[in-house]
Amino acid sequence: MNHTPIKYPNPPIQEAICEIHFALPAPLGQEAISRIQPRWRHLYPAQEIVAERTVQFHLSVDRMQTDSRETGHKLIARSEDKQKLAQLGPAFLVVNRLRRYVGWEEEFRDTILERFGEVQAEYGIHSVQRIGLRYINKIDLPEATPRWGDWFKIPLPVPSHLGVQGGVFQTHFRQSLTEETECILNFGTLAPPPQNLAPVMLDIDVVWRGQITASEVASKLEAVHDPHRELFEAYLLDSTRKLFNLP
Repeated sequence: MNHTPIKYPNPPIQEAICEIHFALPAPLGQEAISRIQPRWRHLYPAQEIVAERTVQFHLSVDRMQTDSRETGHKLIARSEDKQKLAQLGPAFLVVNRLRRYVGWEEEFRDTILERFGEVQAEYGIHSVQRIGLRYINKIDLPEATPRWGDWFKIPLPVPSHLGVQGGVFQTHFRQSLTEETECILNFGTLAPPPQNLAPVMLDIDVVWRGQITASEVASKLEAVHDPHRELFEAYLLDSTRKLFNLP
């Protein structure tokens, strides 16, 4: 893996999302979740606790039936500018950063660790079972029907004469990186805006599953973050990189 940071003045990240799932003797209920609210209010003044539900579909010959079941509650806390979020559920913490993303070392890593430290102190978390780090990128190519080979190293998984220029596509790929770590890649076109552009989504998710102590979260976050740089850069050509260097 290449650990040399590549910094772009105008990164295409629309949202960065970190999920940390932890082990507790019992899931946090609504009253317990509300205890974190005063700690977060100065950074995230817009707060609400919502019920989480799962929906199951049951199909038969003559009808479809749905069952909805409440699975707990979740606190959603937003900053005043709505660009930063922290969420706490029955056994998970989610930290979101919307555009404009400042940087991993500059902001996002420390924000994750600060929120996790607050949750750990409040609820006595000793063990973490899952960490996911996801970056959703939107790349606006400056032409309506681009030749994909002019912008991306990755060819489309279709016959070459079809995948040269234009078209609409969505690809999904999953692969284990290590015994405990998996990457999920989603790459595809988005509905075009009125401008003469071709927007493309590059959604990269790296997920670790295992068992670590709370004190190991910082080093595991780095291990989950490291593959992102290489995976993102592996899609790009210099022509695309120039788009991220524009003001």
